[in-house]
Amino acid sequence: MDVFLYNGEIKRSADLRFIELVNKEKRHNDCLIIIVTPGGDPDAAYKMARYLQHRYTSYKVLISGYCKSAGTLFAIGADEVIFTPYGELGPLDVQMAKTDQIASLESGLNITEAFVTLEDRARQTYQNVITDILSSSGGIVSFQTASHAATEIVTALYGPIFGRIDPEEVGSRSRAMRIGEDYSHRLAEKWNNLKGDAVSTLSQTYSSHNFVIDYGEAQSLFNNVRLATEEEMKLVIELGSLARHPQRSSLTIEKLRDIGASNQESEDNEQDTEQSPATDREDGNADGLDSEAAGGAESSTSIRD
Repeated sequence: MDVFLYNGEIKRSADLRFIELVNKEKRHNDCLIIIVTPGGDPDAAYKMARYLQHRYTSYKVLISGYCKSAGTLFAIGADEVIFTPYGELGPLDVQMAKTDQIASLESGLNITEAFVTLEDRARQTYQNVITDILSSSGGIVSFQTASHAATEIVTALYGPIFGRIDPEEVGSRSRAMRIGEDYSHRLAEKWNNLKGDAVSTLSQTYSSHNFVIDYGEAQSLFNNVRLATEEEMKLVIELGSLARHPQRSSLTIEKLRDIGASNQESEDNEQDTEQSPATDREDGNADGLDSEAAGGAESSTSIRD
């Protein structure tokens, strides 16, 4: 089984680096991706997941630490989701640039939460005003009059707030939130690893971008989800913090040592391996891609921003 590590933000250009690495280092028919990320671009996550679905008969995602937003989207494309005890996914929450604030992101859920809060406050105010007028008047004031007065008060209080809402901004944010849902449905078609309403649950019901979806919670969302094996845990422990905490200012993409690979699988892929181009290592040496298949040597390729 091919094993890869992705640690860092999911973004365009990084998706191409990931795809190129997988293309050069593919040895077997199935793979395991250890992904640690704060989230990022759903388009990039979709491209990476889609590529793995095309190249492998099976790809599994190991949630070894913090994996949010676009990382969750990437996991949806896998046929099996694996958790360590400290692994966590998050809601399908597209991160968007804040208006008039360069290099600053906010949750796509914010606009929904804002509307829900304003609607609840306006409705509660309206009901409270009607109740107060009717109870304090001793039945002299009719419900129609009280309702009219309550409407005027609510309009005066909340009208200016609703008036500041830009319909175009609301529309763009609503469309952005649908991106994650649309991509999720497409990725889930491959292996059908999502349960019933899991997509709507992931995109609409959780209250924050950082909401923790652990192994127990994931069992209600995925059909094939389990805890990591002893061999998988050993690999995670060897990686240390790279398997738990996402890098904010850099990106690490590595081909790790293979696990659970059969001799027959290696033989089946030997011919393709011999035809693969050389890979540029970080130390500047170019090793033939058939070296690992022929001699069982450990392969590690890193790409850092």
